[in-house]
Amino acid sequence: MTKRSHLLWATSAAAAVAAATLTAAPAQALNGADAPAQLSFVAKINVGDTARACTGTLVAPRWVLAAGSCFSPDGKPAAGKPAVATTVVVGRTDLTQTSAGATRTAAELVPHPTRDLVLIKLNAGVAGVKPVALASTAVAAGESVQAAGFGRTKTEWVPDKLHTASFTATGDSSADVALAATGDAVICQGDAGGPVLRTVGGVQQLVAVASRSWQGGCLGMPATETRTGAVATRVDDVRSWITGTTFARPGDMNGDNKPDLVAIEDTGKLWLYPGTGTGGLGTRVLIGSGGWGGASVTHRGDWTGDGMEDIVAVVGGELRVYPNRGDGTLAPWIKIGTMSTASRIVSVGDTDHDGQPDLVAGYDNKLYRYKGTSAVTPAVAAPVLIGSGGWDQMTLTAPGDADHDGQVDLLARDTADGILRHYMGQPNGTFASWTEYGVGYTTTFRPLIAGAADANLDGVADMWATASDGSLKFYKGGTSIHGPIDGPSVEVGSGGWQTIKSIS
Repeated sequence: MTKRSHLLWATSAAAAVAAATLTAAPAQALNGADAPAQLSFVAKINVGDTARACTGTLVAPRWVLAAGSCFSPDGKPAAGKPAVATTVVVGRTDLTQTSAGATRTAAELVPHPTRDLVLIKLNAGVAGVKPVALASTAVAAGESVQAAGFGRTKTEWVPDKLHTASFTATGDSSADVALAATGDAVICQGDAGGPVLRTVGGVQQLVAVASRSWQGGCLGMPATETRTGAVATRVDDVRSWITGTTFARPGDMNGDNKPDLVAIEDTGKLWLYPGTGTGGLGTRVLIGSGGWGGASVTHRGDWTGDGMEDIVAVVGGELRVYPNRGDGTLAPWIKIGTMSTASRIVSVGDTDHDGQPDLVAGYDNKLYRYKGTSAVTPAVAAPVLIGSGGWDQMTLTAPGDADHDGQVDLLARDTADGILRHYMGQPNGTFASWTEYGVGYTTTFRPLIAGAADANLDGVADMWATASDGSLKFYKGGTSIHGPIDGPSVEVGSGGWQTIKSIS
């Protein structure tokens, strides 16, 4: 049997000291040069207080991809919460510089079923760091690639700086890529999970994840070990697993990938009702202790660039973004504009496919679209008129892409006649003429309505509504292109909803 190359997780500092009597041959060990700032998507992973350390790559604002062997010697860690506390530092190619990036804790592990890969869900997203692009084609034999990692070098046990080195792909299998070092480069302990990158048109693409290496010349390895080859795990053919796992479901505030409901009580308090994934709601959580009376509140879209849905509200004549901390609770607000207290706003999603959330507002009997910018300091552009009259009597809400045409839509309830109107989104960020969505939704029969996105996870837009008897109803979306709210309602809140004055 061929001897398997060594796993790459780093030993603890204590173990490193114990091994310090071993000599090491000269090796580049991913320290040919300090890594450029463009590699800020590379993460340092510390598993336990002194257990081991690895490297990873930010593939979505709240997700890091690493090697499964970082958490389990066989590369198959248990799914769910990590067995030991794990911290992840993202956005710092120099770990001594704390002005950029962020430190997060690992909240959940999602291992790949057959490969040495694991997705790490962070307790909160990371703003201001662009995730790496995923390659769509395999590495070719003879192709030059770059590896990056925070592992040990030829002279340091625990480097503070990210290092890079070049390798040549010598072949691949259905799951792995064999790498030959260029010069005296070598992948060492602590580099496990680090990215293997190709550059196309100036854009770095993730093609594989470092898995195993002979580590010849790494600090602490026997001088007799001179082999420097390595094996990395392919990712180009598991893109759908990565994107499917890291997908942020619209409407989710607390990070469990189920749409939630936000409500203002007559006491001026703001409540989060976590969705159960069936259309029902769990125990509510207080996220605003007061001052919300009369506010217009909406949640749909990531306004701060960290992969989490935020609250947008008109409070006291100010248009504000309340950043989500990751669990649905709110950080201090950021003012992004001014707006009349009589305005009704709805964050509908990305109306023009520019990757940014947008806002629709009704005031002065007209409808306006505010093009948004998602950033650490979010912003909106000047309003553009998209509806010239009759909007003061409309209740606005966001169903998402109700008709599955790739455009986010607008749902409006005409308070004069109780008709639900579906306005289909257009590629230019406007909305087409309305189609009847439902009838009889008067303010007496259903005082409040809110698009629920896909609250029961069946792929169709749904709706919540309060009833005149103080209950909350869930309307499961149907399959008709013009009638998603076509079935009977299900009671998901038995009483007390008459004290709620606004839902989103």
